[in-house]
Amino acid sequence: MYGVINKSLRDMVTEGHGESVWGQVMVKAGVPSDSFLSMRSYDDEITYRLAVASSDVLGIDVDSALHAFGKHWVNHTLARDYDALVRSTGSTMLEFLNNLNALHDRISTTFLDYQPPEFRVSALKNSRMSVEYISHREGLNSFVAGLLVALSERFNEPMTIKDIEDLSVDAGTHTRFHLLMED
Repeated sequence: MYGVINKSLRDMVTEGHGESVWGQVMVKAGVPSDSFLSMRSYDDEITYRLAVASSDVLGIDVDSALHAFGKHWVNHTLARDYDALVRSTGSTMLEFLNNLNALHDRISTTFLDYQPPEFRVSALKNSRMSVEYISHREGLNSFVAGLLVALSERFNEPMTIKDIEDLSVDAGTHTRFHLLMED
């Protein structure tokens, strides 16, 4: 993953709990202190170790930490660093999600060896939609769930994740999130 992810995770912990807590995370994770250059690619294992160490230090389970991080990514990192790009991607949650793959394509020229996830979105029908998340990475479903919750808040379109369905794949992740949009 890229340093921008690691940097965002650091920001989430330091903004909510302070530098000393982040210091504990770094010691527990045992990752190099130079793992936060935004445009540099790092082994995924570094990010996973930071997430696990964060959950341990904060006293929450990893899924809760990843969910909080997904929300932080939308509410802080996207809002601060990529707001114009996000606004140009859609004015509703459905429109944004339908254009998410194109957004990833646009930023792929910025990051070397970028391997973004793929999203497939069903049309909104009877206040329901499904979002399929396909990635070569594993273990990030809670992060994606946090992203979806924060996007619904950003677009002021309340929703509930009714079900998360893991679809079988040989490697990576293929998950379908069933969403109920509220009025």
